[in-house]
Amino acid sequence: MKTERVSEDSLILQITIGLLFPFMLLFGFYIIVNGHYTPGGGFQGGGILASLFIARYVIFPLEDTDSEVLHSLQRVFLAAIMLVPLFFLFTGVVAQYPAWQKHYLTLMDILIGVQVGFGLGVAVLRFAFFQGSGQTWHL
Repeated sequence: MKTERVSEDSLILQITIGLLFPFMLLFGFYIIVNGHYTPGGGFQGGGILASLFIARYVIFPLEDTDSEVLHSLQRVFLAAIMLVPLFFLFTGVVAQYPAWQKHYLTLMDILIGVQVGFGLGVAVLRFAFFQGSGQTWHL
């Protein structure tokens, strides 16, 4: 399936997303890091980070992003999401040092946010590139 770059008629869209891209990245990480203090957190910030994949695809619909690598990174973060709480639970670090709870919550928000961002990004790329192409994908 051959896809081409957005036409020159979409120059406004290219410039707008190009200007918003760093702010979207910054806002996504802001929501993730401050998630345990304010409404939001890992999942909402991950959704914002996933919008970066969508915005990139809208401007440059090229199949140059290896979704298998993103899927592997998603699995690594999923394993970390399961192992980090077990570490804190069995070592009793948070119980012994209550001041570390905010660091634990921030770490979990970061892990969840990045994992959700990769997960939604992989889903978007899979639908965008495999739809109608006859290719299959397995977990």
